[in-house]
Amino acid sequence: MASRTLGFCCVVLAATVSMAAAAQSDGSSLAPANPPRVKLKFDQPPPMVIDKPMATGSTVVLDMNVGDVKILPSPNNHVRLEIDPKAFYDAETVAGWVHRFEVAANRATIDLEMPKNNHGHSSPEVTLYVPANGDLKLSLGVGDLHITGIRGDKDLHVGVGDLTVALSDDAEYGHVVLSTHIGDVNDPLNPGGQHGFLGKDEDFNGKGHYHLRATVGVGDLTLVPHDPS
Repeated sequence: MASRTLGFCCVVLAATVSMAAAAQSDGSSLAPANPPRVKLKFDQPPPMVIDKPMATGSTVVLDMNVGDVKILPSPNNHVRLEIDPKAFYDAETVAGWVHRFEVAANRATIDLEMPKNNHGHSSPEVTLYVPANGDLKLSLGVGDLHITGIRGDKDLHVGVGDLTVALSDDAEYGHVVLSTHIGDVNDPLNPGGQHGFLGKDEDFNGKGHYHLRATVGVGDLTLVPHDPS
């Protein structure tokens, strides 16, 4: 009886080895194939928006620690803040970046504390729409500041980064003070009027009535000439 059992086991083992060899020879495998990886796709969270009415000719004050900012003219004399987090933060977290957003009389005061590390994603994008005619007082610690289409006095500062002001009219400015500690000043209003070695500075009077004071710690300061087209 034991010899017959042993013989049966040998036959089963031989059949199993034969099947495995046949599977290998035709390229198949007894092991199940790995299923294809499915890349999960999540919806991009919508930007956070704060919008308040504001009188034309008012002053907008912005203080922000880090990130890139665009300042654009509002179509309806509102001050409108849009923050695109570029990462999957919940709404409460994004709202917490806005420490202050107040509009009183003829002044808007905005204080933003943005995240310094966006966990491998692109930095949040901040866009601020303001009345096209009004004054600006803006301070940015680290990042790029770009201003387009705003007529009025401007007091601007960037610690580390580039500052660009697109002029609405080349003749709209009177007293202009521009300086960088380390970086270039590119100014079509006063070509060749810059002084300095590592940094540049200039101070001159134009024919307009708006005042422009802009400073950069480390980075470039550029005035983009008016394009009538």
